Amino acid sequence: MGNMEPIDFEQRPALAPRARLRLDAVRNEPVLLYPEGVLKLNETAHAILLRCDGKTPVTGILRGLAEEYGVAETDLRGDVLECLADLRHRRLLVFTP
Repeated sequence: MGNMEPIDFEQRPALAPRARLRLDAVRNEPVLLYPEGVLKLNETAHAILLRCDGKTPVTGILRGLAEEYGVAETDLRGDVLECLADLRHRRLLVFTP
């Protein structure tokens, strides 16, 4: 199952060494670059990835997003966890304890 394991709220996600967060020069939209291609990011995914610094645990990412957007953490939890799990599955994020 490997990639299907649940996200640990105390782990600290970071971009995989092969992934780079950039702004598309033509469209001025956030993208995630990696050797196999480019992943266009919506506003939410971009906001999440900006916080994936390898130091902030998932709980801190949720707290920061809730404060920035003025919503309850519980309202964000599902989308944030889905985004993190998808990027982990694509091997674009690494998680450290």
